Amino acid sequence: MKTLRMVALSSAVIFGIVVGVAGCATTVLVPSPLEKAVASAKTKADHEAVAQTYDQSAATAKREAQKHLDLAAVYHRKPVGRGEGTHDGATSHCEGLANLYDKAAEEYMELAKAHRDTAADMK
Repeated sequence: MKTLRMVALSSAVIFGIVVGVAGCATTVLVPSPLEKAVASAKTKADHEAVAQTYDQSAATAKREAQKHLDLAAVYHRKPVGRGEGTHDGATSHCEGLANLYDKAAEEYMELAKAHRDTAADMK
């Protein structure tokens, strides 16, 4: 009976993997509105619109970075279990995410500047 359960469980897991992989293989990637806007940008207004989208993404990334820094501070102050130590792993995880979001914000700002520069060079 135990072997039968193992076979059934293994079959269910394998079926799930196969269906999951097949689902991934049939996924159609649709360009995002930003991808379409970047690909079709031809005028000053087009490039300015793309720049504004990157500005918004930078602002969102900065907010996310701050949220993770705030959460890291909470974890740093919160004792583990019976008051022994702190959640150092969670603290460093949150700080790492904050750094990634800060880096993303910088890159979004660079992209916005590039599109503004392109718009400024147009007649």
